[in-house]
Amino acid sequence: MNSKAKIESNEIILTTSEFINSINITCGLYKPLNGFCKFNNYKSIIRRKKTNFEKNWTIPILLNLKNKKNYTLGSRYYLFYKKNKVGFINAESIFKIDKQKYCKSVFNTNSLKHPSVKEIHTNSNSFIGGKIKIFEKYLIKDKYFAYNYFKKNKFYFSNSVVFSTRNICHLGHQLMHEKVTKMKKNLTVCIIQSEKNKFDPKLIINSYKHLRKKKKLYKEIKIIKIFLPSLMAGPNEAYMQAAYFDNLNFNSFIIGRDHAGYKNFFNKYESQNIFKKLNRLRIKITKTREPLMCHKCLSVFFENKKNCKCIIKKLPHTINGNLIKKYLLTNKKKAVKKFLDPEIYEFCMKNLAAIKKFKG
Repeated sequence: MNSKAKIESNEIILTTSEFINSINITCGLYKPLNGFCKFNNYKSIIRRKKTNFEKNWTIPILLNLKNKKNYTLGSRYYLFYKKNKVGFINAESIFKIDKQKYCKSVFNTNSLKHPSVKEIHTNSNSFIGGKIKIFEKYLIKDKYFAYNYFKKNKFYFSNSVVFSTRNICHLGHQLMHEKVTKMKKNLTVCIIQSEKNKFDPKLIINSYKHLRKKKKLYKEIKIIKIFLPSLMAGPNEAYMQAAYFDNLNFNSFIIGRDHAGYKNFFNKYESQNIFKKLNRLRIKITKTREPLMCHKCLSVFFENKKNCKCIIKKLPHTINGNLIKKYLLTNKKKAVKKFLDPEIYEFCMKNLAAIKKFKG
């Protein structure tokens, strides 16, 4: 097979997010889905958060047709990514969607201020569904990719609680990690890689490797990576991630205050509450309250469980990964230092040039 074959006008070119979705489907990480959604499956997920064969799922995985050529049901179409022929799809369904209903169901809004809503309304309204396959050559070989551990040993993660992140470890994260270790659970830190990372995933991995050497809390952690588009779909994305980790046989998954959310488009803790409605996963959900920091003594505690005795009128700091990145980019070292463990602060200062250079 010529992997650099000429791309014909009626073949399908994948975006990076579509290529990632294709790999996750091929590897069985989006089970119960086994292909890009067909129209009936799409409708069922949008209306009921269930597939048309009664399995819980929250976000239709769609493959967009970007040109106006005619596609024929029953045909096989090759998939191209970066000019390589990476796999194929069997055309079982070709359809349009109601973009308003889709965005309201998945993102809780039709506001174009939400980046994913804007992207949906910008794309063409033509989609193809059916079973797919990505050729073995193009599956991810990254040594940190969780699936590569799972493929060798189905029970590799069975005793682990997984914490997923796209950010540098701050003191709020550390508080969550301490909670897990007090429960006598094994912690796995999972870096999510997508086109929208604010920190270089390699740097985050190295920061946790640094912590593993320097701090007892992290001595036994596993460090892995998964590849997922960042949809900022709040509770729907939190459930999809939980299903992903369930397919990897993790024991438990940590869900925080605003998991996978964006600004104020979802309510605080809505990403936790979805599991009260959709609870058919084997994986357990470990819920944590919002980590906060006292302005005066800088102690860190979960919301409603204040640990310091300071009496001040100011509301405690929220600990925000985006704000930490902003402080690092603008050289506000004193401001960022209070939110980071000394070991991570030192690591960031040594790698400040790389942090500033990275544009996700």
